[in-house]
Amino acid sequence: MKFATLASCFERLNVTSSRNDMTALLARLLAGASPDEIGIVCYFTLGAIAPGYSGLTPGIGERTAAAAIALAGSVDPAAVEAAARELGDYGDAAARLTVAPPEGSTGPLRVTDVHRGFMEIARASGPGSADRKTRVLAAMLAAATPPERRYLVRLATGEMRLGVGDMTLLDALAEAFLGSKAERPPLEHAYNISSDVGLVARTLQESGLAGVSAIPVTLHHPIRPMLTQRVSRISEIPERIGSRVIAVEEKYDGERVQAHKDGDDVTLFSRRLTDVTHQYPDIVRHIRRCVTADTAILDGEAVAFDHETGTYWPFQTLMRRRRKHRVREVAGEIPATYRVFDLLYVNGESYLRRSYPDRRARLEEVLSPDEKISPADRTLTGDLDGITEFYLACIERGLEGVVCKSCAEDSFYRAGAREWQWIKWKSDYGTELADTLDLVVVGANAGRGKRAGTYGSVLCAAYNHEEDIFQTVCGMGTGFTDADLADLPRRFAGVRVDRQPARVMVTPQAVPDFWFAPARVVEVLGLEITESPVHTCNWDPEWRRGLALRFPRFVRWRHEKSPEAATTTAEVAAMFRRRREG
Repeated sequence: MKFATLASCFERLNVTSSRNDMTALLARLLAGASPDEIGIVCYFTLGAIAPGYSGLTPGIGERTAAAAIALAGSVDPAAVEAAARELGDYGDAAARLTVAPPEGSTGPLRVTDVHRGFMEIARASGPGSADRKTRVLAAMLAAATPPERRYLVRLATGEMRLGVGDMTLLDALAEAFLGSKAERPPLEHAYNISSDVGLVARTLQESGLAGVSAIPVTLHHPIRPMLTQRVSRISEIPERIGSRVIAVEEKYDGERVQAHKDGDDVTLFSRRLTDVTHQYPDIVRHIRRCVTADTAILDGEAVAFDHETGTYWPFQTLMRRRRKHRVREVAGEIPATYRVFDLLYVNGESYLRRSYPDRRARLEEVLSPDEKISPADRTLTGDLDGITEFYLACIERGLEGVVCKSCAEDSFYRAGAREWQWIKWKSDYGTELADTLDLVVVGANAGRGKRAGTYGSVLCAAYNHEEDIFQTVCGMGTGFTDADLADLPRRFAGVRVDRQPARVMVTPQAVPDFWFAPARVVEVLGLEITESPVHTCNWDPEWRRGLALRFPRFVRWRHEKSPEAATTTAEVAAMFRRRREG
């Protein structure tokens, strides 16, 4: 496949306002890809060059991109910077400034050529690596047409902004090779246990559904985490879970970490499935020392714990470890403890289809606990009194709350799913809502008066998993410090787009001054969920109203969460129903 074909499709996707049209465009594109191209096409469409967990990215900043554009077009770097400022995009600057491919060039760029170039860039390191990256990108730009240059630069800088989500891409694969996007579920399951849409695409094309169903759990390939549901009253938990015995576990204010052990080789993944091994050298040591199985995949929480006082430090303190340099020094100041709450794989066998009691029992067999690594504390109960008692004890110890888990025979680990078999209960924030919401910022309004020069408020949306779209639930302008407000333009610079993203549903009354591709997740506290003619969350076309969060207030940014892991529209609807029912 010519890269020009891909760029042409991207151009059409950029101006597509319908998710169905977007899916159809992608289905046609994927159907025309060869086995050695289809995975690359998937990665490029998502703005990547490899699975996210691989850590392989071009890593090209604006300065390097500008140097490559200048070199390819034989123009002054200052002219590149001026064009980028005028157009608001280095990709557009490349399309305008670089010259036509030279006569006698090797021919049109192919998708595989571009991928090889980007992999060379991603692997360049050490002295002179910036120079090598510049030259490789410049060579591709010099051989490219203007539309190709636009997307070469956007891929290089990580600013594709097509608005295509994982589920939309899986829908397109289902439509291309299975005849209908209704056939997505088995593809989604394979993606949830492999976290590699390129692998799913290649396997589907070559081996059909049988091959996809046989994709195994693989060490050092993260499994998408199982997620919790929420309720508005603690008394709802026993009925919702529906199991005679309920495991009530401590809920920590830390970072969810999935650990893969293969002998002494340990890899740690965040909730967003990025490799965070370098952040937690102490947890790596704890796992090597205390996990007796040769191979294992653990699910747990990294928490900052003061062993002298016996108290947990807040999430923000732990996040001081999120850095590239001085990690060991900071680790000494903020030691991390690993609380393990699940076992997903051990000694070559997947445990995803084992019940929670079986997984927990096996976890306790392969883990020799100490103060630095241990199974999450829990109690087993069958009634509300037992849940409440353990919850209150957790709050007294400075924990967030509890997670209640089914102990039924079918209490499997459902990767990537949000199930009633896991329910979280956190401390009441003093509002009618029992919990905060994690929402996706999709737009902003210009600031005025004191907020001139920044954004005055942001438009927030919940995630509709079934349709793979984002539906607005509130505009939010309170809770921000002056520093937060001043930082908003920088925070959203890389995701600002010229038009409404195809996956964002908004009413005319809520259209913002500026649009953002769905990428940044924010934790929001509000008073209650109400019906609204302004917001589209759980939109009823007959009554022309959705659901909205009243009096929203900023709490914190959720860097560790992907947009698709945000609060769902189904959760918002459930909150509303429970409030209405009393």
